[in-house]
Amino acid sequence: MKSTPITLSEFYHRFPKADLHYHLLGGVRLATMLSLAEKYQVELTEHDAKAYYRAHQQETGIVKGGIEALTFLYQLMQEPCDYARVLREVAEDAHACGVKYIETFWNPSDTELSYLAVTTALTDAIDEAYQQMGIIIRLIPSINREKSPEEAVAMVNEMIAHPHPYVLGVGIDYKEHNAPVENFWKAYRIAKKQGYKLTAHCSEFGLHWRNVETGIELIEVDRIDHGYSIIDNPLLTKEYAEKGIPFTVIPSNTFFFKQWPEHQQWCEHHPIRAMAKAGMNIIPCTDDWHIHNTTSANCYRVMVEDFGFDLGSLKQMIINSIEACWMPTEVKMQWLAEWVDEFDTLRTNLVAEPVIAPEMKICYRR
Repeated sequence: MKSTPITLSEFYHRFPKADLHYHLLGGVRLATMLSLAEKYQVELTEHDAKAYYRAHQQETGIVKGGIEALTFLYQLMQEPCDYARVLREVAEDAHACGVKYIETFWNPSDTELSYLAVTTALTDAIDEAYQQMGIIIRLIPSINREKSPEEAVAMVNEMIAHPHPYVLGVGIDYKEHNAPVENFWKAYRIAKKQGYKLTAHCSEFGLHWRNVETGIELIEVDRIDHGYSIIDNPLLTKEYAEKGIPFTVIPSNTFFFKQWPEHQQWCEHHPIRAMAKAGMNIIPCTDDWHIHNTTSANCYRVMVEDFGFDLGSLKQMIINSIEACWMPTEVKMQWLAEWVDEFDTLRTNLVAEPVIAPEMKICYRR
């Protein structure tokens, strides 16, 4: 039986993916934000709500930024069912883009609700999403580094007091300018002793490469989120490439849009390209899906059509994502066989492969 030809756009949407760097509240739809404001009688015009979303930047003249949006959304989400609603919508959006697995961050210290109440709501919604769509979602409670190290320890202790098999590890996010990851060593050490995996946002906003080094060498994280400034240290770049340390990278990262507002310069100079050329273990992720105006399908489209990666490179990145995820080994082995086979089958059905300018083309092989 002859297979049906598919377009490149269909290919991006259909091949299986894992998103290991997804902030739960970054996946809140604009309509949901407005609905929550109405539910709790919080004054919020549609124009003001749109200011939190990059898709409406031209209309509003400003984007308040992911951190501001997340902070506001935590204030809006006043009941456990609000978190369950958002997770279901995240699952729907991701499923439509071929995503089969997500590890999502949320910040327990930013909500007035108890850790147990939110975790219960989220895990119930995770079960529902799996039953309805087959998508698997797991949780990474994350430290708000703009708060105290003591609050980080309290968060980890809540995780320990209320364990759940869907809670796989600990992360840290928000602005690191005055809060390097080493400030939170105690929370990380407690979590590691309890068997939790570790990851950290490091060198996200053009900050020094030593933040990455500290995360890896001192905190002993299993993954780095962002980490772009590592390319400023060629020796460490080479070392971490050889060790295969996973870096979740975000094509839609705000900092580099501001640094290179001209599209071609952004394409040519984005550090993701240099990280790949150095052989680093990179994994494309969405970060803040709706706030950044991206999708998982678009994330991989950018890797090809803007950054110049060939389709073989995408397959390697999918392999990277499976190997770096925190699911059991036997599950990962099954996914490696199934997802690669599905990717190859879909690729053979492409009407045409993408045409990449020779000076931009990257054949990424680890």
